[in-house]
Amino acid sequence: MLFLQLVLFVVLLPGGDSEDGETSALQESTFFQIILTSSFYNRSWTQNQGSAWLDELQTHGWDSKTGAFTYLQPWSKGNFSKETLVELERIFYTYSIRLLQIFHNHVRQWQLEYPFQVQIAGGCDFHFGEVSVRFAQIAYQGSDLINFQNTSWLASPKGGSRAQQFCTLFNQYHVFNEILYKILSDTCPQFLLGLLDAGKAYLQQQGQSWSLPPRILYSALINLWKAVSI
Repeated sequence: MLFLQLVLFVVLLPGGDSEDGETSALQESTFFQIILTSSFYNRSWTQNQGSAWLDELQTHGWDSKTGAFTYLQPWSKGNFSKETLVELERIFYTYSIRLLQIFHNHVRQWQLEYPFQVQIAGGCDFHFGEVSVRFAQIAYQGSDLINFQNTSWLASPKGGSRAQQFCTLFNQYHVFNEILYKILSDTCPQFLLGLLDAGKAYLQQQGQSWSLPPRILYSALINLWKAVSI
């Protein structure tokens, strides 16, 4: 108990880990995103490619046949358990298959012409100690169609009637949208923080200085203090 009190005191010391210290620890924002690219060649031939990125560094690949993630860095698992990662693999694989079916089933209605390509991206941005942006979007042939905000999809201004049709359908999938919102709001920030912490040594070698901000460290210590005080 005394040790935790001392640590909390150090964290709160002026000039120690203050807001200025936080700013110097994270000079720039960083983002984590997952990208799924689906190429539709014809009704019976479709190819999926998935990847995950920490800024411009690819951290994960994806086996479209098995649905398994490929960990391209020794620290790519962050601090997530094997069970959690397997569950995320299952969700990603299940909905990637479902999305393929949706586009195939609406080729005529949405006036899609084979071959065509759909890009889906989602992730979160970490800026000066806080997760400031959570995003998901779907593009057709490289042009933005719809974007995810809260638990709803909004049409891109340049998407035209096709984007409106996309929104009408995707906003009917309430369960999927709730799951997506939870992943973007909770899972993604947690994974990003764990990734930065696990890969800290590597990132420092690349000339980037990453560390958990004092605000987050302080919150974690408070929770730990409460737990051991019960």
